[in-house]
Amino acid sequence: MPLPIRILLVGCGRMALGHANSLKSLPELGIIVAGVDPSEDARNNLKTQYGVSTTFDSLDHALANVEADAAIIAVPNFLHRDYTIACLEKGLHTLIEKPMALTLADVDDMIATAETKGKLLMSGQSQRFSTAIRQVKKLLEEKAVGKIRHVIHRRLGSGRGGDENSWFARQELSGGILPGIGVHSLDVLLWWMDEKAVSVSAIVQNIDPHPDIDIEDEVSLIATTESNAILNCAFSFHHQGGTEWIVMGDEGVIHLNSTRGPLLLNGKEQHIPETVLLAGEPTIHLEFLTAIRNNRSLAQASAQDVRKTMALIFAAMESGKNGKTVSVFR
Repeated sequence: MPLPIRILLVGCGRMALGHANSLKSLPELGIIVAGVDPSEDARNNLKTQYGVSTTFDSLDHALANVEADAAIIAVPNFLHRDYTIACLEKGLHTLIEKPMALTLADVDDMIATAETKGKLLMSGQSQRFSTAIRQVKKLLEEKAVGKIRHVIHRRLGSGRGGDENSWFARQELSGGILPGIGVHSLDVLLWWMDEKAVSVSAIVQNIDPHPDIDIEDEVSLIATTESNAILNCAFSFHHQGGTEWIVMGDEGVIHLNSTRGPLLLNGKEQHIPETVLLAGEPTIHLEFLTAIRNNRSLAQASAQDVRKTMALIFAAMESGKNGKTVSVFR
């Protein structure tokens, strides 16, 4: 494909501007040719900060008038399915922000469209590209702790995404805490282990209820995988405490306090190469654009691969509602 790859940026809010900022480092590979957002202020921010002179207030208008090769979609979660399918139907390779969608049926519709149109569909699981996360993956591939038996994970803090005027504060628009932040952690766990979850039991709570915010603020879950490993996870908007991972194998333990903190193997600090990922380096965009350029499959975070993460997310949500253990693949 001729370079640079022409990108339609769908959404001009905070997340979209983060994509635009990363793409500045890859001008030889990709360039934003137009932006889409119903907010004039958001469109003007894209113009002012990143020099994107062509913008539209609707996706339909943009798709009818812009020559592009790819789309990066960063819009509210409830719009993900329809916007992704529209871009794929137009023939655009597509990078969709996480979570892919708010139901597994929608995820499957998106994957089916991508495969029918012969286009790449990538999920924005950016934590797969972080320094420490990739170093843990390397240690696990080297069997540094042997066979994984049990993983304990905690992700605490970050708030519920604003007041009652925020789309994230509405369950039907955002999906809540599991699609919002749990999707990153569960995707990393399944990627580390290179397997699927089999069953999950979850408890969903609202410890600090707000009359105008209807998403939950805490989830605890236990899942089992194909190899009978146990995943023990807690996610909270209410409690503060950062992120922690403990990976226990039959020959050792990996302990990671955060994605940028010290990485311990059997209690000894491990060197994390700075070349793996520098802060702000557009690694996920590099993978997306390089795959398009070279006409190859995605090496990481393809929609087909991330489907198993979404299946676990939705099974956990079902368990949280009915109070029963739920099979992930049925």
